[in-house]
Amino acid sequence: MNEFKIPPYMRQIVIIAVIFVAILGMKFTSEILGPILLSIFISIIIYPFLMWLMKRGLSYNQSIIVTLVGTFALGTSIIWFLAISLVQLIEELPDLNLSSGGLLAQYGNDIIKFIITNLPLSDITGLITLGIFMLFAIIFLIYELPQIKVRLVEGLGADSPILIKIFDIVDANIKYFIIRAKVNLIYGLGVSAILIIFDINFALLWGLLTFVLGFIPYLGIIIAAIPPVLVAWAKYGIWGAVIMGAFFIIINTIAESYIFPKLTGKGLQMSVFVVFVSLFVWGWILGPTGFLIGVPLTLIVIKYLDNFKETRWLALLMTSEEGEGKEENKKDETKK
Repeated sequence: MNEFKIPPYMRQIVIIAVIFVAILGMKFTSEILGPILLSIFISIIIYPFLMWLMKRGLSYNQSIIVTLVGTFALGTSIIWFLAISLVQLIEELPDLNLSSGGLLAQYGNDIIKFIITNLPLSDITGLITLGIFMLFAIIFLIYELPQIKVRLVEGLGADSPILIKIFDIVDANIKYFIIRAKVNLIYGLGVSAILIIFDINFALLWGLLTFVLGFIPYLGIIIAAIPPVLVAWAKYGIWGAVIMGAFFIIINTIAESYIFPKLTGKGLQMSVFVVFVSLFVWGWILGPTGFLIGVPLTLIVIKYLDNFKETRWLALLMTSEEGEGKEENKKDETKK
């Protein structure tokens, strides 16, 4: 009997349909799925620190205790700082007003009103609860990650192609997040230092906001610049806002055009259009969390598409000219 073979075009349709169904499922479960995914990515970032401690001579038990205690201390400190800062911010926001005349000041006041009425700043209890949930989820995941890795190796085999690809995806995301965190730390420290010099209220909060929103390529720093610029406008007038805006443009240009590409060596390996569109697609699917982890999720989709001959062309379309696949192809052609 002749074996039935699925035509290539049908395989393309099936693979894309699987992605589409998965996206719909993520959309309907976004309220709980978003924090869970973010917790997974954060725990994956912290995991190399555990391995680093073991390489420094600590036993596994000592390393896991240090990592978990450090994570808990850092997490509780951030939650406490955010709670105190948000309470103070809520008290001061209604008094923030751009008193200078002109159309621009009216636009600025409209933005302030929009922030006050639309951001869930008043639901501090809900934000703290979400933060505590994520903190404990991260701690439990860090504790489980080494055991999960062992189970995968035992179940699939150390030489399993699926397992190798999973580890490749995890390694790629770890490298991306670590480098992104380093660049964002430079962002956050630089912003906090300048804001303290200019005596801008909540300088540390805006620095932390810059660090977090820096994970959103191209748009994050622009969003993070809005509150400090408005505060500088209210305190020093329009020229204070212009100087503050110019500072954010300069630091964003230096970090994105020089520091980040230098650390990564090849940049995001994704086309600018794909990065930009993926932010809004994942933001629509997962809400605010989607903007933060949209890039690594898109990298996972690209790896998935690259796994099949029928959809590899889609993966190539989504990568930039500096992508690994194209570089490998050039090397193969050179050898021939």
